[in-house]
Amino acid sequence: MQPKHPLFQKCIAQLESLPNLKAMVKVEPFVTADVLADGQLTLHGPNDIADYVCEIKLGLTNDVIEQVIQYFQNLQSRLQDHQRPLLITQRLSNLVIDQLLAQNIEFIDVDGNLYLNSPAAYVLVRPQPKRESTSQSVELTAAALQVIYAILSTPWRAEQDFELGELEYHSHLTKIAGVSPKTVKTTLEKLQKLDYIKFRKGHYEITEYLKLLERWELGYAERLRAKLLLDTFSSVNTSTFSELEHLIKEFSTEYNYSIGGELGAAIMTRHLRPTGATLHFHEENYRKFAVALKLKPDPKGNITLMKTFGHRKTFQPIDNEFTEKRLAHPLLIHAELVSSNDSRLKETAQMIYDRYIEDLAQHS
Repeated sequence: MQPKHPLFQKCIAQLESLPNLKAMVKVEPFVTADVLADGQLTLHGPNDIADYVCEIKLGLTNDVIEQVIQYFQNLQSRLQDHQRPLLITQRLSNLVIDQLLAQNIEFIDVDGNLYLNSPAAYVLVRPQPKRESTSQSVELTAAALQVIYAILSTPWRAEQDFELGELEYHSHLTKIAGVSPKTVKTTLEKLQKLDYIKFRKGHYEITEYLKLLERWELGYAERLRAKLLLDTFSSVNTSTFSELEHLIKEFSTEYNYSIGGELGAAIMTRHLRPTGATLHFHEENYRKFAVALKLKPDPKGNITLMKTFGHRKTFQPIDNEFTEKRLAHPLLIHAELVSSNDSRLKETAQMIYDRYIEDLAQHS
């Protein structure tokens, strides 16, 4: 079967690009009485096979790798004797790779870094980054990330096969990103050098939507989110988030914000029971909103207030009962969810990708 999760798809592609190896996904997700993981695959080597239980973890830095290693060691203890845990992740630093190798944690990342040590195969691949084309070695500013968001959210070709002219496209990106025309121009040039986009036959094309999406989400987590963050809050009077849900929906028009995070995902998919929300404000009126809902600043609070940028980022699913057009764009909601290690949020993020973002990718 073809896996649904984009990182899982890349994992299969990386494995099958190696000689004498064939990977087959058996189930996604993988659920037993003792284990909840993202999937299970069988790796066929030249002389044997290995059964891997796969877990997707994002944002692996030197600060958190010890906890991740402990998690995989505990996961191994809950698996059957013939099963092995496999870490699937975004790009890993050399420092993190060294620690995974020291603890014999098998892994694969989107850049092709790979370690397998099973009866099916022993493989260690640590490719050197390309000098000019690796996104890690090139600093993307917060403004450039806003332009990337505009590109991802508005492919060159519209749904009705209407194609924007180059000047109109530049103007559109300037409006959506909320940056200067010069920033749009220099960002497009930089993205072409990084091979994220190409200009041919009079228009831009995204060379690989998933690749650019991953760079956007990495940059959002590392840089842009901190720029946009206003504050985090918790309620003074209510003990459960469910008591705040209807007020957050009701006040979205009055205080001019769009709803994202868990609550936005729940409204968009009708799948998740939210425990918090991320609200994107179009004006500097979040303090009035906090007073109206009796919120207090709290670093561990479940209400996150963010500044928006450029043109308003609302989104309206056609088949949704929530008709006030106050949902954040799926790209913003997805970026919030995938940074979590919570399996229920990752599952919902995948639903949002399947229902909304994949369509954008097909029009890129």
